[in-house]
Amino acid sequence: CLEQPGLASLQIILNVFRQKPLAVLLPEAAKKSVGIIVRLPLASGLLSGKMNRSTTFDPSDHRHYNRDGAAFNVGETFAGLPYERGVELADELKSLVPVGISLAGAALRWLLDHPAVSTIIPGASRPEQVIANAAASELAPLSPELHAKLDEFYREKVEPYLRGPN
Repeated sequence: CLEQPGLASLQIILNVFRQKPLAVLLPEAAKKSVGIIVRLPLASGLLSGKMNRSTTFDPSDHRHYNRDGAAFNVGETFAGLPYERGVELADELKSLVPVGISLAGAALRWLLDHPAVSTIIPGASRPEQVIANAAASELAPLSPELHAKLDEFYREKVEPYLRGPN
């Protein structure tokens, strides 16, 4: 896509659980002044920190019918993680989040800390979620140490469980 003349922006899946674009795509996009629009920044809600093994979804929700990636792209729902493992990983991530910041806020701030990211499209079903999502832009950048921990967390604990191209 980056080879297309006149490309102004590219919408991609990127989140703490889906980091592969950081290595090549984001640096190349920055070189070409192509804006990156991030979708699924909370990994279909896993990074909200509010899901557990017994969470259920409406039959019309992609998290219900594409849980294993059979209906369309396996990386689209839960970042390509098996749901139960994704819940465990999200719970584990909570211990890395600075005091006073929600897991969702930290996950959104992590994205905003990458200079190539132009904008993020987080989902929201209630007004308070919209407000909380927007507030992430007012948080201080995460520390370099936390970024390093999140990178290590991804490589060691997330990446081995991803299904499909990650």
